[in-house]
Amino acid sequence: MNNRSGTRPTLAIVLFLAMSLGFPAVGQESPETLSLAGDWSLALDPSDKGLKERWYNRTYSESILLPGSLQESGFGEPVSMATEWVSSSYAGYERFVALDKYAPYRTDDNFKFPYWLTPDTHYKGVAWFQREIVIPPEWQDKRVTLHLERVHWGSTVFVNDRKVGSNNSLATPHRYDLTESLEPGTHRLSIRVDNRVLLEIGRNSHSISDHTQSNWNGIVGEIALEATSPVFISEVKIAPDVPGRMAKTTVRVENHSGRPRAGTLRLQATSKNAAEPQQLPVVERFFSVDASGVVEVDYPMGDKMRLWDEFTPNLYRMRADLIFAGDDVHRNSYQTDFGMVDFRVDGQRFSVNGNQVFLRGTLESAIFPLTGYPSTSKKEWARIFDVIKQHGLNHVRFHSWCPPEAAFQAADEAGVYLQPEASVWPNQGATVGNGGPVDEFVISESKRILDEYGNHPSFVMFAHGNEPAGKNQETYLAEFIETLQDYDDRLVYTGGVGWPVLPENEYHVIPDPRIQQWEAGLKSRINSQPPSTDWDFGDVIEEYDRPVVAHEIGQWTVYPNFNEMSKYTGVLYPHNFEIFQDFLKKNHLLHQAEDFLMASGRLQVLAYKADIEAALRTPGQAGFQMLDLKDFPGQGTALVGVVDPFWDSKPYTSAREFRQFSSQTVPLARLEKHLWTDAETFTADLEVAHLGRSPMKAVPVEWRIINERNKVVASKQYAVDLPRGNNIAAGQAALELAAFTSPQKLTLEVRVGDLGWNHWDFWVYPQSGPEAEPSDILITDRLTPEVEKKLKAGARVLLKLDGRIRDDKGGDIAAGFSPIFWNTEWTGGQEPHTMGVLVAPEHPVFNRFPTEFHTNWQWWDILHGIQPMNLGDLSPELTPLVQMIDTWSEARKLGLMFEGRVGEGRLLVTSIDFDRDLDERLGTRQLYRSLMAYMNSEAFQPALPLEPDAVRGLYNQ
Repeated sequence: MNNRSGTRPTLAIVLFLAMSLGFPAVGQESPETLSLAGDWSLALDPSDKGLKERWYNRTYSESILLPGSLQESGFGEPVSMATEWVSSSYAGYERFVALDKYAPYRTDDNFKFPYWLTPDTHYKGVAWFQREIVIPPEWQDKRVTLHLERVHWGSTVFVNDRKVGSNNSLATPHRYDLTESLEPGTHRLSIRVDNRVLLEIGRNSHSISDHTQSNWNGIVGEIALEATSPVFISEVKIAPDVPGRMAKTTVRVENHSGRPRAGTLRLQATSKNAAEPQQLPVVERFFSVDASGVVEVDYPMGDKMRLWDEFTPNLYRMRADLIFAGDDVHRNSYQTDFGMVDFRVDGQRFSVNGNQVFLRGTLESAIFPLTGYPSTSKKEWARIFDVIKQHGLNHVRFHSWCPPEAAFQAADEAGVYLQPEASVWPNQGATVGNGGPVDEFVISESKRILDEYGNHPSFVMFAHGNEPAGKNQETYLAEFIETLQDYDDRLVYTGGVGWPVLPENEYHVIPDPRIQQWEAGLKSRINSQPPSTDWDFGDVIEEYDRPVVAHEIGQWTVYPNFNEMSKYTGVLYPHNFEIFQDFLKKNHLLHQAEDFLMASGRLQVLAYKADIEAALRTPGQAGFQMLDLKDFPGQGTALVGVVDPFWDSKPYTSAREFRQFSSQTVPLARLEKHLWTDAETFTADLEVAHLGRSPMKAVPVEWRIINERNKVVASKQYAVDLPRGNNIAAGQAALELAAFTSPQKLTLEVRVGDLGWNHWDFWVYPQSGPEAEPSDILITDRLTPEVEKKLKAGARVLLKLDGRIRDDKGGDIAAGFSPIFWNTEWTGGQEPHTMGVLVAPEHPVFNRFPTEFHTNWQWWDILHGIQPMNLGDLSPELTPLVQMIDTWSEARKLGLMFEGRVGEGRLLVTSIDFDRDLDERLGTRQLYRSLMAYMNSEAFQPALPLEPDAVRGLYNQ
């Protein structure tokens, strides 16, 4: 199926030269535009009595600057327990009301909400905006329209005492024809804006929710009056025909003059962003129109046609002129940008201009902390897309919303494939397919989006919205797809994102191909199966005959970065972070906050690498959509990003590191396991996922294995051909491990020319070792009076508490290998509840167990099935040897291993299972060897006194 491209005009101030020559400025529909940005009068109408009382005939006492929102100007009531949020609570708000830990934050003088960013003031209801406008004499007999780029949510417009109309689009400009209401002179313009839930589209929809952009009230973006000839071009729709080298152009002409008109339609395309400008021939067509008509032109793009894709985002500008013989006064022009792109379904994959593409995507959920509403600045969107591309991504899904024009313009220039949605998440109280008003809204909103943004080459995919509910949803969504295919065949369509799988879907976005499913908890692949890279999602993908894009992969959290708080200088503020800081202070852990951030961050990157590489290894998979490259500040505070809500990198990683496993060309390795013994031969089958600009011949490949001192212990160089695609065989790395008799970490590095570089850590442990415990260490599972007596007399004691920790001392904490999935509060305690370990690698207990300060794959079998110990009742001075990072919503001091003195004796306590299946649990066995060597050495000299009763309080007697 053909796709399309192009750009809707943006209106701007007119240059005198353009007016005098009869040519509009770039992107203008009309040579006459009057900006209405500036001071407006304001009246708040929380009781919604303004219509009945005819407030459009009043003058208002307050003032406000538009474009802008009420919240930016400080209007509204202070947020409190009485605030009527739009977003549904799901599992969150009830916990906030019920849990004692949140009691200090439920007071009017200290209200702080833990589950999303909050404004200082909140307003939900009707607001009236008013100003005088002066219509110049030269606009006599012109068609005059009002352009409101972004309104939240519904608008009603009055000129003087006359109602012009209403609009409720969340995605497209609100436009009003004021011609019948205006004569030259001064008029009163009143705009009623209502930000209540006007329609049950799903209260968590990112188009309206408090979770992300906030429930703002106002008008943002361009606010302008526009004057045109009464015979004018209302739309130019361009459908690229790449094989035919044609820009199939449909021009709609409207005639409001009251009499038939005829003339010439003149089209000409020019290159927009090419280093060498390209001007194509003029094409003219005669037209005649009574009230409304369409002129269709197959515009030839020529033999030197330049294509648009992620590598070469070539843009064209099409200018359309209506010319009437001997009548320059009524001449009308329209300009739109477009690109020659053919985005289509090709079996299980997408192709762009005949070349296979793999979508490496992230979500954008209307997260703009400074304003609380989406930016209408092309510069800001260009910055966002630059960050996205720096991280090796080429695709953005707009979760349950559609961005403003500026986003499409910036994506066109950056070469990013977009999937907007029709503003809805009909779930958790809302449904589709049951004949309610939302059904009609989705169709009309979708058509508005297609009309407004459909020419943009970046706009290649479209969906109704997120994760729908409704018993008749499948029938309705099938009709949704068929309706839009008939309306505009330039895109590829799917019904719901997440579900359902429909025969009518041109592609599926489903959660099956990812390593952690919602509610899978500790039964997920990453938490239940030993680490390996020798697997993929092929068994999922082979069930489908069309493209499958993985839905919302990742969702791996990281600890809050409290240094980020100073960036919140706008409307929204992270009072949630202040709560989390308080929890840390209460548990004497605030000094470790940065360490928790860095250690959990390294585990987060490890998990994203595993998720994305699995997708790239999978035959036939069409792409993935991350949730999210950046933090999601709502739904309980989901700190899932490697960049913060401002799109700035976090201190534990970089875009360069992320590109190693998410880029156009990614080396991959299939490792059977990450832990080996010196009795084995390490092997890894190498592959390349190459979705670069073109196939390549004889590309140099080098693999090498280095030790922790960066010394090369094995390497090989050769060349491979790289067609476009994945699962490209690239040889095998191998190394005999017999010489590695001491425990150590090795790293396999693979470089594919200058196209890509990647690496994987693995560990080699001695197959044999000192298995028996030294005779002078007392090993016990209870701190009995006899053991305590020996301790006080100078004994060395290992207290093993695995499987016996009391529920109220950590036994009920679901610890896992992976980071927390999304968060624990909003999910009702979904497992795991922890974020890996924090250790001091230089401590002698790890002398024979190579480790970084954070979790890596050698910790997997140690952490699998673990019970952490809640050490809050022990000394605040205690820092565990192996510390688990707790959910920030609790911030408890958790440990797997700690030490101290009891009298003259030395005690080490652990909840790690050091007894079960050590022949298979190589990491656990090696840590135990290291532990025993440490306890039997003079280095075992803990200084902190321990209270035996406090230790006994950790476990069931």
